[in-house]
Amino acid sequence: MLDCYRVALEAAKDLLDERFGQAVELIAGLDSILIVTGLGKSGLVASKVAATLSSTGTQAVFVHPVEALHGDLGIVRPGSALLALSKSGSNEETIAFARQFKAVTGGQVVSVTEPDSKLAAIADIALEIPALPEIDEFDLAPTTSAVTAMAVCDVLAILVQQAKGLTERDFARFHPSGRLGRRLLLSVDDVMIKGKGLPVVDTASHFPDLLYTISSKGIGMTTVVDEGGTYVGVVTDADIRRLLLRGEHVNRLTVAECFERSRRGSESTAPTEVDGSASADTKAIDCLRQMQANQITELVILDEERPVGVVRLQDLIAAGL
Repeated sequence: MLDCYRVALEAAKDLLDERFGQAVELIAGLDSILIVTGLGKSGLVASKVAATLSSTGTQAVFVHPVEALHGDLGIVRPGSALLALSKSGSNEETIAFARQFKAVTGGQVVSVTEPDSKLAAIADIALEIPALPEIDEFDLAPTTSAVTAMAVCDVLAILVQQAKGLTERDFARFHPSGRLGRRLLLSVDDVMIKGKGLPVVDTASHFPDLLYTISSKGIGMTTVVDEGGTYVGVVTDADIRRLLLRGEHVNRLTVAECFERSRRGSESTAPTEVDGSASADTKAIDCLRQMQANQITELVILDEERPVGVVRLQDLIAAGL
């Protein structure tokens, strides 16, 4: 049965012609709302199509054809267009709605039906789906027709989105909640440790200051800056353990010396250490990708070479990324 869908989609692709481009141009250039309609299973597909269009930057709403003829046509404004779905294109309610829409608003109608239908005859732009059997043994349940209509309209929605030049940031505005919204909108500032919670120690300080900063801030590390406040790197509690295991007389060392001597050298069998940093305008999701690529669990956020925050892998996971 799945092979039937593959054949149907290939046939739908072959039916796309210059009219499809005209439909994209019309919808992308609308100054008002796009009305999407259909009855029965075509209505369910039309409702999903309206949602897809809305989420990709086109003002769209589903209107039931019967309800439209009993008052809901009032939603239409000058500059609107109608996208009407019907398998056979012979549904009287949808046809009546399309005719009334054109008469009342003067707006254009785009139909999605099998070829040479009554609805297509009154449409300004007639898009076609193949006239193929449904996959059930009685050729009755809207299956093949629903899949091809939805596929045509999904491609239509995405091409309209591209024609409008919408960006990922625009898309995120329509999906502010849930995982998708978090991935696209969550900023570094929302998740990073900053202000009084940010551990910072300068290179001229000594080991006791370094140890106190790491311990008091409670995140197992501290950023290191030079006397001018410029970021140098980080020292972690693991670096402190490494110094002690090497027999260093740590109490005599400055922070600069601790930083240099705690680096993993070529004699270590461990991977080369990576001190990761990012700018203050980096998205949280990009921080996660950088941390995964460099196999680190903390990322320092810089503003003009000065540390302003630390993002931890555990905080990004807790935020739902």
